[in-house]
Amino acid sequence: MEEDDRISRLPDVVLGDIVSLLPTRDGARTQVISSRWRHIWCSAPLNLDLNDVFPKDSVGEVGRILSKHAGPGRRFLMPRARRYLELSDGSAAILDSWLQSPALNNLQELELHYGFIRQGIPPPPLPTSAHRFSSTLRVAGFGGCGGFPDGNNGNALQLPVLKQLSLWYVSISDSSMQALLAGCPVLESLLIDWPSGCSCVRILSHSLRSIGVRPGRGDLSLQQMIIVDASSLERLLLLSCGAAMEMDILVISAPNLVNLGQIGDKFPRLQFGTTVFQGSQLVSSMTVVPSVKVLALSNMRLSLDVVINFMKCFPCLDKLYISTLMAGEKNVWRRKYRNLISTLDIRLKEIVLFNYRGSQSHVNFAKFFVLNARELELMILELQDRKNSTEWIERQHRLLQTRNRVSMGARFNFVYRNYRPGSLGFVGTEIAHDFSTADPFVKFV
Repeated sequence: MEEDDRISRLPDVVLGDIVSLLPTRDGARTQVISSRWRHIWCSAPLNLDLNDVFPKDSVGEVGRILSKHAGPGRRFLMPRARRYLELSDGSAAILDSWLQSPALNNLQELELHYGFIRQGIPPPPLPTSAHRFSSTLRVAGFGGCGGFPDGNNGNALQLPVLKQLSLWYVSISDSSMQALLAGCPVLESLLIDWPSGCSCVRILSHSLRSIGVRPGRGDLSLQQMIIVDASSLERLLLLSCGAAMEMDILVISAPNLVNLGQIGDKFPRLQFGTTVFQGSQLVSSMTVVPSVKVLALSNMRLSLDVVINFMKCFPCLDKLYISTLMAGEKNVWRRKYRNLISTLDIRLKEIVLFNYRGSQSHVNFAKFFVLNARELELMILELQDRKNSTEWIERQHRLLQTRNRVSMGARFNFVYRNYRPGSLGFVGTEIAHDFSTADPFVKFV
């Protein structure tokens, strides 16, 4: 007796949804499964990812796919144009013909990435044919291009149902950026990665939940972000630190901001009301921000003073991620903070310290929380050297006085990871759109 093929008995509309979620080549290959499946791919919403098309003949193959597909479009992704099109006068016409294809009608996801902008060479403009998807796009990503309308003549790009927007290495003016954001009334996540020509971004949105920003370098980089009113904003993710983060961030109203970081030693300049941080250094303090629960810091020289200043500004912190490269200060605290300890309400439940060396500085830093964080549940100490022996770890427990921990339920994990693509120092841009976890940094631990 033949095994019952329950999948093939599903309605066409369900099978079409399944096929449209497969990689491009796998979706097309479902036609050979059986006669029952033969028409499904041609009528299912098209998922066309040029990563799934062999680059040697991508232009011809994309054209054939679009000509044979009669159904609506779901997704069209061109991650790096130079892999598929030689950027010449003819390439614009080829891309325009693809986007005009009926196979892409009602497109929901569009990604066009021309690659990095070359100095002295004007970037290619955003194809005008992309505008025809404005009423249906839910996910959009534009990279290495320019030509964004400024809206002065009523020609701003209107994306009424767009929820996710990525801008990589685009050339865009202040007015064009504001017109673009104003045309996205239900936007939930925004990534601005290394823009050119835009000095200031003003955020005024009641739907935006996540912002990821990497401002770039030089005179044409993003220099200021002003969060005027973002009542739903939960995440402000600073995707690099150091020289690539030379910008000012002014938060006027973001009452539900929970996740913040990573903040470097010198950049950015971050202001909440009258509280101002220049990188990790507290410049002035009056405003308290109780909403922030998760904070990520990049502290070259590990400093307890820095962390205590942040805890004063963010008194309800639950989780602290801190990456360090050097031994840092002595972090002697018993006399220095003798009076503060009785008044400072440390609510931290989890601390992750990257590149823990076991030096006196690092021991003193961690021991402060071992002996004073009454609600601590977990401390993860990521080791720099995998050769640390069991005896070394046992000695660290003694130095940290973990047996005398003030939170009896606290656990202390010494870990080493040989390979971690998303280490805190190199947080990926994808977390700007990833709502699969309440803590955007947890995947990098």
